[in-house]
Amino acid sequence: MILKDQLQRWAIGRFLIEIQDSDEVHIQDRRMADQRLDLLHRLSVFRAGLFGLISGMFVVAIALWLHEWEGSDGWNSFTFFGAVAFAGFLSTSLELVFIYGDSLKTAARMAKVLGIPEDELQKFDLEESIPHWLIHAALGAPGFQGAMFGIDPLARIGKLGMLIRKILKKFRIAASDTLFKSIVRRMWVQLIGRTALRAFVELVSLPFFVLINAVGMNSMMRDMRSRLVGHELTPSLIEHTFPEGVEHLTPALHRAIHDGIQEQITSARFIHPNQIRILNLIGDPPSHAQPTNFDEQRRASRFLLAMFALSGRLSYRCRRIMRRLESNLGEEEVSLVESEIEAAIYDLEPFTRPWI
Repeated sequence: MILKDQLQRWAIGRFLIEIQDSDEVHIQDRRMADQRLDLLHRLSVFRAGLFGLISGMFVVAIALWLHEWEGSDGWNSFTFFGAVAFAGFLSTSLELVFIYGDSLKTAARMAKVLGIPEDELQKFDLEESIPHWLIHAALGAPGFQGAMFGIDPLARIGKLGMLIRKILKKFRIAASDTLFKSIVRRMWVQLIGRTALRAFVELVSLPFFVLINAVGMNSMMRDMRSRLVGHELTPSLIEHTFPEGVEHLTPALHRAIHDGIQEQITSARFIHPNQIRILNLIGDPPSHAQPTNFDEQRRASRFLLAMFALSGRLSYRCRRIMRRLESNLGEEEVSLVESEIEAAIYDLEPFTRPWI
């Protein structure tokens, strides 16, 4: 745990250095800012594909060299595969280091373009730490599994799941070790192809690994962009949905919003940074409230649907909630809200259509 904390602090330190060294500037024009973010996004995807190509070509070169090297004449297939496997492990490790480093550097540049205040970027508490959130996004982690705001994301994991989790903790392999799980998962996917069938298969599979890197980086940058834009978007969403102000919400509506977000978190089994922001903004709900009326139910459903769109990829366990929201709002309204949130995140479009 100490090593993990040290690594995270080191990564946050590197992110803050990139913020200071970046030559990007805050672009206030929304259209120009969106164009710059799109360019940074595309360049990161291109570099990820390039890293995959170089890494694969390195393994091909090693395999071909070993095949022609006189010293390998007495090697059996197992020894040859072992040498290629080591080359694949080395190249994949370096590739991942470059990709994760490049993703954090790109995120730092995006933060400068969006004009996120530096004091916001230098917070270390998990509930407020943008760098912490971005590091987890770079590792493919959808969110956090620790309890916050009195909400335990794993509260509905079941007795068997809790038992397995306790056993893993006893062996110091906590299920929430996102860093370890993400790196092993990425290496395993890539090493299967890179060490199995010598240079020929590696050469044929090069486009596949380039595509894996490009698709993975695209997904990663979309999540990072959502977490960065969420700094400005979450208060705008609350203001647009509840123009009367959170402090003037009826107890029933306030309670419905909080309970709905809690249900999203326990169903997904993680809490997303944008959900953390929203929970900070809406505050504690009233302890007792009457059931919502029809209008309050639609307002809460619309807001909760928007939160789904802001909270990264959904698990299959969230589909039941989505069907209920669709039943409350109708397919047309669901489509409109989802497209508006998509445009707000990835096109920096303001909310214009009244939600009341």
